[in-house]
Amino acid sequence: MQTKRKELESEWFLYVIGHIMFTSVFLASTSGRGLEGLPKPKNVYVNSTNMRHILRWSPVRVPLGKVRYSVQFQGEFERNHRKTWVAITECSSIRESWCDITADVSSDVDYGLKVRAELGNATSKWEHLSKLFNRRETILTIPMLTVEVSGGLVILNVSEVQKNINAHLYYWEKGVEQQVMSVFMDQNQRPYYLHVQKGVTYCFQAQLCILEYNKSSSFSDIICEAVSGDITSSGNLVTVTIVLLLGVCFPVAALFCIVKFCCNPRHVCLPKISVPHVPNLENLQAVVLKAEDYSQESCASVEVWHHSEALIVEHQELTVQEKINDSMDIDMDIWLMNSVSYGNIFQSQCSMQRGYQSQMNLEHEKITLAVLAESYVRG
Repeated sequence: MQTKRKELESEWFLYVIGHIMFTSVFLASTSGRGLEGLPKPKNVYVNSTNMRHILRWSPVRVPLGKVRYSVQFQGEFERNHRKTWVAITECSSIRESWCDITADVSSDVDYGLKVRAELGNATSKWEHLSKLFNRRETILTIPMLTVEVSGGLVILNVSEVQKNINAHLYYWEKGVEQQVMSVFMDQNQRPYYLHVQKGVTYCFQAQLCILEYNKSSSFSDIICEAVSGDITSSGNLVTVTIVLLLGVCFPVAALFCIVKFCCNPRHVCLPKISVPHVPNLENLQAVVLKAEDYSQESCASVEVWHHSEALIVEHQELTVQEKINDSMDIDMDIWLMNSVSYGNIFQSQCSMQRGYQSQMNLEHEKITLAVLAESYVRG
């Protein structure tokens, strides 16, 4: 067994060495000649279906290494006026043996196409398309038609409808095939909404078409559907029910989470603000101490000075009545200011103060009598 295994390993090693040597000799021999050494691709053709154009060719096989390919095209302007070829950027140095040329073959003229193989610095000769290609040659396949009924509305959709491909839709009442009606659908009307009579079974069929080329595909399979009088089908009813449930449950759940975990929405929307305190001076009432509460008053001794004669001598220029009025006005103003400022709370401080007020009134009366007497004597 070991001897056999060693023989297999030796054969594999010789095989790899042989391939490496062959590739090295091949590349060395083709580096100087370039176009003659590497084989060119074969069987170049265009597969055009539903306005999608694919250039294909047979891959080139070499002992070691992977071959790359590049594609160029030539339109009517390049062929007749400029005599040049244009490289397709998406198809330069690619490993695949096919290339999508739909974007480059963009007009209804004849195009020439060619492809070559590349391996390192070696390149093959260009292999040309056997004949010029025109996209009018595209083949339209049988479309796939889908029909959905919802009340008196039929929703029709056809596959492969795109920018350059439209569709013809045919429909008729089942059993009345001789009265076929048709509508036209393009990519802007996909899907197509058809209003039909309720309570009737309709049959539908479609085909692809390219109006500019006057080309049409084969017809699709016939699909017959009964149009009921229900507003919505069972599938649509389930969908509407689910949407309504989600629309109701989600806001409720969100509101519950806000109330539960975040905060009270009433405090967020309508925060509680304390009203500042404003005293109402009109409603203040004077606190008058009762007779029995005089024991709680704090009283101070007051000394009364008798100086009525001095007042008469010092103020002879003024009448006694004016002095009395001024004195009484001053006392009254002071009393009113104190009453307003403190809300008549301290209307009577204590019993001794009331006695002092009475004594002051008596003094004023004596002064008044003296002044009147003196005036009478002088008169």
